[in-house]
Formats: sequence, C-alpha cells, structure tokens
Amino acid sequence: MRIDLHNHTVFSPDSSSTVEETIASALKNGMDGIAVTDHNSIRGSERALELAGGRLVVVTGSEVSTAEGHLLCLGIKEDLPRGRTMAETVEKVIAFGGVAVPSHPFRLGTGAGQAVLRTLRVSAIETINGRNLNSRNRRAERYAREKGIGSTGGSDSHGPSEVGRAFTVLEGNGLRVDDILDAIAGGKCTGSGTGQNVLGGARTLFKIVGEYFQRGREHI
Repeated sequence: MRIDLHNHTVFSPDSSSTVEETIASALKNGMDGIAVTDHNSIRGSERALELAGGRLVVVTGSEVSTAEGHLLCLGIKEDLPRGRTMAETVEKVIAFGGVAVPSHPFRLGTGAGQAVLRTLRVSAIETINGRNLNSRNRRAERYAREKGIGSTGGSDSHGPSEVGRAFTVLEGNGLRVDDILDAIAGGKCTGSGTGQNVLGGARTLFKIVGEYFQRGREHI
C-alpha cells in the first residue's frame, strides 16, 4: 500500500488545501491512504474521516511543534500541547496508542537533528519529505539505515498539487489503520517519492519566510 503520511489543510495556518481537495488529489495520484497532519490540530484529520467515505484509509493525527522540532503524531484522537520536549511528546503519543515519527529530521529550523534523534524512542523517521531538499532526505535515509529503523515518506503538502509527491510503502493490501500504525511502530515501512531540487527548495523557503513575517515573526 502507498500512504502519504504528511499533509496540511486549511486547518493549518500556512496551507491553502481544503480537506476535500486533499482527498481528491490523493485518489487522483494513486494513494491508498493518507494522514492529515495539520499543525498542532487534529481537526483536519477528523474532517477527512468524515469525507473519505471508505475511498481511502485515513490516519488521524497532527504535526506537533515541540521545543526541538516538528513531530508527526499518528493515530492520536486529541490535540497535544506544543512546546514540550520531543522526547516527552513521543512518550505521550505512545501512551495514547499512537505512533510518533520525527518530521524532516535534518531540515534546518524545524528538524530534530541527530543529537535529539538519539534520545527518542521511535521506530521510524521521515526520510522522504516532498518539500525537503533531496540532500536533506538522503541524510535522513542514511541515518535510518545506519540505525536500522524504519523510514516514512510524506508530501508535506500545503497545496493540492503536492499531495502524493512522497509517500510511505507498506507491505500488504487492504490494511486497516491499526495495521498501518503497527507496521510503522515495528519499523516495517519505507519512504518513497521525491523531494525538491535547489530551485524548488528556494521557492519553498521564500514562501515560508514570507509567511513567517506575515505572522509577526511567530513560528508555527
């Protein structure tokens, strides 16, 4: 199965995608499932569950802003507090029966970095991020391979056209949400797809910086 595990909708302050558009794009681009992971909110994923209608598997979750970077929190049913340490947030996700995956771990500014990764009880990291520079993705792939942990992929979509650019491959067909979470928790997952070249990365950086100043220099 191919599942895009990282998507943002209008429930994130920096995304233009409606939940309906995200689902439509995922189906159009051959995804079997998606996770809607809005910044610090599960509202988008709850809406996706209502709208998917069995056409694809929806994993609930959010991308939580921890004190040390962004963390994909999959399978959770309520919002988690932002600003805690990443290790503390990982443990909270596990206690709730979910799975935690550090987002774009080697991205400057919002990635955990190697020193923090070493402290975490995680079975997978995001190695293919659709908005990342390919060089950052390759570094994450090397880390996952060296540590013998799983890898995930997600488009990190903020617009409908980006959905499915990167995704996670799981063995088997017709997997349920619990099966997907178990596979990730067991490190039995592989990131696939592509990130961005230098030009694409520059455009994304320009957008991110512009939105940062529009928010009054507040981080998401």
